[in-house]
Amino acid sequence: MNRLFARITSKYLGLGVLIVLPCILVPSVSAQSVSGTVSDAAGGYTLPGATVVVINVSREYIAGVATDADGAYTLEVGASGSFSVIVRFVGYQEAEQSITLSSGQSLTLDFALTQRGFELNTVVVAASRRQEKALDAPASISVLNADDVAGNVGTSSIEALRTITGVDMAQTGIDRREVVLRGFNNAFSGAAYVLTDYRQAAAPSLNVNLYSIMPNMNIDVDRIEVVRGPGSALYGAGVDAGVIHFISKDPFRHPGTTISVSGGERSLFGVQFRHAGVTGANKNVGYKITGMYGQANEWELDPENAEDAIQIQQDRLTVGTESVRDTDYEKLNVNGTLEYRFGPNRALIVNAGHSEFTSSVLSGIGTLQANGFGYSYGQLRLKMDNFFAQVYINKNSAGNSFVYGLDISPVGGDLEHDIVTDKGILYNAQAQYDATFANGRQSFIFGVDLEFTRPDTEGTINGRNEDHDDISEYGAYIQSTSQLTQQLSLTLAARGDYNNVQEDLTISPRVALVFSPSSGHSLRVTYNRAFSSPTSNSNFLDIVAGVVPGSDILIRGRGSGSGFSWDRNPAFGAITNTDLVATSLNPAALGVPTPAGLPLDATYASLYAGLAAIPTAQLTAILNANGIPVNDGQTAALVALLSPAGGTTVTGFSDGLLGVLNLTTLQPDFVNDLEDIAPLALAISTTFEVGYKGLLNDQVLVAIDAYYTRKKNFVGPLIMETPFVFVPTLASDLTAALASGIEGNAPLAGTLALFGVSPQAAAGLIVGLAGDALPDASTPVAIVQPIENNPGVGQTPELMLSYRNFGEVDFFGVDASVQVIVSDELSLFGNFSVVSDDFFDAEELNEEGTDLELALNAPATKFRAGFKYTMPSGLSFNAAGRYTDEFPILSGPYVGTLESYFLVDVGVGYDLNQYAPGLRIDIGVSNVTDDLHREFIGAPQLGRMAIARVTYNVR
Repeated sequence: MNRLFARITSKYLGLGVLIVLPCILVPSVSAQSVSGTVSDAAGGYTLPGATVVVINVSREYIAGVATDADGAYTLEVGASGSFSVIVRFVGYQEAEQSITLSSGQSLTLDFALTQRGFELNTVVVAASRRQEKALDAPASISVLNADDVAGNVGTSSIEALRTITGVDMAQTGIDRREVVLRGFNNAFSGAAYVLTDYRQAAAPSLNVNLYSIMPNMNIDVDRIEVVRGPGSALYGAGVDAGVIHFISKDPFRHPGTTISVSGGERSLFGVQFRHAGVTGANKNVGYKITGMYGQANEWELDPENAEDAIQIQQDRLTVGTESVRDTDYEKLNVNGTLEYRFGPNRALIVNAGHSEFTSSVLSGIGTLQANGFGYSYGQLRLKMDNFFAQVYINKNSAGNSFVYGLDISPVGGDLEHDIVTDKGILYNAQAQYDATFANGRQSFIFGVDLEFTRPDTEGTINGRNEDHDDISEYGAYIQSTSQLTQQLSLTLAARGDYNNVQEDLTISPRVALVFSPSSGHSLRVTYNRAFSSPTSNSNFLDIVAGVVPGSDILIRGRGSGSGFSWDRNPAFGAITNTDLVATSLNPAALGVPTPAGLPLDATYASLYAGLAAIPTAQLTAILNANGIPVNDGQTAALVALLSPAGGTTVTGFSDGLLGVLNLTTLQPDFVNDLEDIAPLALAISTTFEVGYKGLLNDQVLVAIDAYYTRKKNFVGPLIMETPFVFVPTLASDLTAALASGIEGNAPLAGTLALFGVSPQAAAGLIVGLAGDALPDASTPVAIVQPIENNPGVGQTPELMLSYRNFGEVDFFGVDASVQVIVSDELSLFGNFSVVSDDFFDAEELNEEGTDLELALNAPATKFRAGFKYTMPSGLSFNAAGRYTDEFPILSGPYVGTLESYFLVDVGVGYDLNQYAPGLRIDIGVSNVTDDLHREFIGAPQLGRMAIARVTYNVR
C-alpha cells in the first residue's frame, strides 16, 4: 500500500520492535496463498481484527484481509514471486516479513506483535481518527504503551505524561493536575481535548478535565496517545491545542483479574481492580469490570508563608490566619464494559461508569470544595469494517460542593457556604466512514458530529441564565490522504461547525505534507486552522463570586455570551468628564443613577444637615478654638446664614475618577473610559509547523517540531470590569464652591469679616468640620454598572467580573526529544520545549489603551531527562529530572509569579513472576529531595511523595 505502510523490517528484531515466528512451509494444494495467526508477543493471545496486507517489491498493494475471531488470516495471492507481508494492529508495532511464493505454494506465516520499542512504528488513531503509523501521522505525536503507564507509581494515570514533550502539567493537589499542551494553562482547565475510548472525558457543562475521576486507571490503560497542535479539522471545537487519548484494554486481548494496592506518604491508600473475560458459545462476547478507591491527606496552606496567607484569607468567611480548606481527599470509580463481536472487524461495545471525589480544587472564581462531586457516563460504539459510529452521554452531579469564601448565608447563627448545584449533561453522536482506493494510494474519511450541552445548575451557577443556557453544536468533516509518490503523501482536510450561541459557521482546514526519504525517517510540514467555542461558564455564568472586604458590595461573575453595554447619558457628559451613568452607593439614594462624581449642592446640603445638628454650645467652642470669638447667639446666626435658605448657594460638580478594583492588591487601577463587552466570539488559532522524526543507527529516535501560532479572539479568564467612582478632589472642590457661596451672601460675608475671617477660611473650616462625613479619596461613592447587571434603585450596586476576547496573540515554539536504547536493559530519554513568550501585555495583544494582559500560565522553557534500567532478574530502576522555568500566572483570582524548580523522581520495581506468577512490586518517589515548591498560584506548596504498590495479575 505504498507509503501507507512504511518499511520497518526485520533489522529491528534486536530492538524488540517486533517478533516474527518461524515460517512453516505447507505443500501446495491450490493457488498461492499465505495464512497464519497474529498474536500478542508478551501474552500469547491472538489479535482478532489485525490488518494483514501483501505488497509486491514495488510496494504496490496485492491483497489484504483482517484476522478473524481466532486471530487467523488467509490471503490468496494471484501470482508467484517475491512479496512482503505487513501486519498492523492499533497500539502495536507494525511488523513486516519478506516472502517468496512459487506457483501453487501455500505458506504459513505467524506474527507475534509487541507494544515495546520506539513510538516510531506504533499504529495510532488520535492524529487522523483512523489507523496509521506514528511516523506517517500528519501531526506531532507521542505514544505511551501499557507498560509505560502501569510502571508509573502515582495517584493517577495522567502522571505518566509528566515527562512527555510539550506537556505542561501543574500539580495543584494530591491528585489534581492541570494539563495542557504547549501552554495556556488555567485553574480548572479544559484546554486539552481529552478522550477515553473515543469519548470526550471532560466534565460536561463545566468543560473541565477532572483526571481524578476519569476511568483511566493504570492497570486498565492500554496506551495513551498525545497529539500536539491543533486538531479542529477532524475533532471540531476546542481542539486548538492538542489531543490526549486514553485507550483502555479490551477484554478479548486482556482477559483475567488484576488487583493493585498502594500506600504512601500523606496517609495515601489506594486500590484498583480489574476483571475481564470472554464468554458465549462462539467466544464472541467480552466483558470487563473495573474499579478504584483512593484516599489521602492534601497538602496544606502555610499561614507563615506570604503567598499562602493571601490565599487563606481569600478562602475564609471571617478574618483569621488558619486555612479552612478541607484536607481530606477521597475518590471512588466503578466502570463496566460489554463487547459483542459479530465479525473479524465488527463489534458493538457498551461502556458505563460512575465516579465521585472529595477534594479542594482551584476554579476560575475561587477554591472549590468538591464534596462527593459525581460524574457518570454511558457509551454505545459500533465498529463495522470501515464504518464507526457512537453515541454517549456524560453527566455531572455536584453533591454538596461549594466555593470557599463566597456566597454565604446565616444558618442557625453560624455562617455556612451555599451549596452549588451542577447536573449538567452532554449528549454526543458521531459517525465516520473510512474509504480506500487506488490500491491504498488514496483514502478518504467522512464524518459527522452532533453535540448538545445542557447545563442544569438550579440557579446556583448560571443564575438568571438558567432557562436559556443550552449549547448545540453540529459538525461535518472530510479528510483526503494521497500517496503522491513512495516517499511523499499529502493530507487535505476540512471541517465545518455551527454553534447556536455564537451562531457562526466555522471552517477548519488542514494541509499536511509528509516526506519519508528512507525507512525510519519522516519530514512533516503542516498548516492547521482551529477554533475553540466559549464554554458554558464563559457564556452563561451568573454567580456571586465574593464580597468587597469591609462592605456589603457583592462581586458577581457573569458570562458574556450576549455581551454587556454601559449606560450612557449625553447630559452627564456636559456636567462631568464622562457620560457614563453611575449607580449611587449613598444609603439615602442607593441604586439611583447619577453622573460619575458628586453634585456639590447635594453634598453641601448633606454637610449642612450635619453641621446644624451639632449643639450650639459645642459649635461655639469649636469656633472659639479656631480663633473666632463668638458667643452662642452669634453662632446660631452664622449657622442660619450658612443654609441655602439663609442665602448661601453652593453649585458645581466634583468630577469622579473611575477605578477598577484589583483583586490582588485590593487597590483601584484607574481608567479614563470603558469599552462595551462584546458578545464572545469563537477563538481562532492558525498554526504552521515543521517536524522531523527519525531513527538513527537503529538506536536513537530523534523528534524536532517547530511551530508558529497566531490566536485571535482568545477568551481570557474572568477579569474585573465594573469600576468604582472615586472623588479625590471633593473636599477642595466643595471648599471652593462654598467660599464662592459665602462670598455671594453679603450678610454672611460681612459678619465673618467683623471677626477677621475670609470666605475661603470659613469654607475650609466648615468643610473640615465634616470630617469623616465626606468621602475621602479612597472611598467609592458609586459604581458604573452595565445595563444588563444593574440590580436597580434601592439595591446595592455590584461589581462584575466577566470574560472578554483578546485581540490577537502570536508566538512560536520548539519541541525536541531524543530516545536512546543503549542495550536491552538500558534506555535513556531527554526533551525540551521553548516558547517565545510567556506574558503578553496590551500592546502585544493589539489592545493598546487598555489594561488587558494575558499569561501563558506555563513556562517558556522546560526540559526533562531520565533513564530506565531493567535487569534480567526482573528488577528495574528509573529516574527522571524535570526543570520548569519561572513564569507569571494570570488565572482569575490566582495572580502572581511562579518560581522555577527542578525535581528528581525515582522508582524501583521488581517483577516476581519467577517466584509468584503475576506478582509485581513497585516503589515511586516524586520529588525525592523534598524540595518545597509551588506549581500554580493558589495551590499549596508540594513536597516529596513516596508510594509503594503491589500488583497481582491472574490470567
